[in-house]
Amino acid sequence: MAFLQLSNIVKKYPGTDRPSVADFTLDIDKGEFISLLGPSGCGKTTTLRMIAGLIEPTSGQIHLDGGELTRAPVHQRGMGLVFQNYALFPHLDVERNVAFGLEMRRVTKSEARRRVEEALDLVRLGHLKSRRIKQLSGGQQQRVALARALVIEPSVLLLDEPLSNLDAKLRDTMREEIRAIQRKLGITTVFVTHDQDEALAVSDRIVVMSEGVVEQVGTPEEIYEHPANKFVAGFIGRANLFECEIKRTSGGVAELQVAGLGPMHAIDDHGAPGAATVLVRPHRLRISAADDDAHGTVETVVYVGDSIEYGVRVGDSTVSVQSVAGRDGRLEQGARVRLSWRAEDALVLK
Repeated sequence: MAFLQLSNIVKKYPGTDRPSVADFTLDIDKGEFISLLGPSGCGKTTTLRMIAGLIEPTSGQIHLDGGELTRAPVHQRGMGLVFQNYALFPHLDVERNVAFGLEMRRVTKSEARRRVEEALDLVRLGHLKSRRIKQLSGGQQQRVALARALVIEPSVLLLDEPLSNLDAKLRDTMREEIRAIQRKLGITTVFVTHDQDEALAVSDRIVVMSEGVVEQVGTPEEIYEHPANKFVAGFIGRANLFECEIKRTSGGVAELQVAGLGPMHAIDDHGAPGAATVLVRPHRLRISAADDDAHGTVETVVYVGDSIEYGVRVGDSTVSVQSVAGRDGRLEQGARVRLSWRAEDALVLK
């Protein structure tokens, strides 16, 4: 049996047409880092709160290390939770904030002092233990919340969008620190985020959700390289989706007739001829100047340092292309261009 097991979990609120979470099933191994990823309202935070015991499932079961805790109260679950707004006590200093959970569990003062010191050292805040919360930066407050969750030595760490209130650079730094701490402790972690880059960077596996339904579960590479459907392809990373007709498939490669582009090839795991959609990431598209046989016209040119991003009008659609800056000649707005890709860089979706 998996360490943390969610079986057919459903959450439906009275008066609603559809459940917030529908038939959610997932096995999580001990020490695994799982991200619940999806847009607002997809059910990811509701799922996390059901694991924590803050929300009771309408149906289904939750097991932890072989024991059922579907309706067990929060304080009996042994889980550490970091909220989006950190939920720190402004009238207490850093040390007392971290020690709060231990005081509630009536841990001896000497043991509590030792564990608080270890937790603060782990998040590199030992030198600020006497500071008030309002005297800390956003990143430091996030570390305090993390230390408070870890100091109780939880069996599972639950993180509810803990980085959303930080600026972009600090967010990148903190996600690396969280992943490093998780690996050091080997603690099972469930991380809720709407940020695809965060999920790809820190996860062992990602659960992509939409409207309460699990769309795909897989490693970051599986999710990105082999999305299960159009929703996952469009939500994870940037994607160009072309409508096409599969002429035939041989050896896992399909011959396509792509609207606006003509004959192309792509990886095809399904092998059925007919109408389909092909996925090509912007950085895997090739762009070149053309004359009479052009596919489209460059509408936008954006220089972003390492790359140049083009918006190319093809028929009624705009195609995104990302080229390495300085590698090829720069194209200007209004240029007539052709687009192409290698068969291994495109994927036919279900």
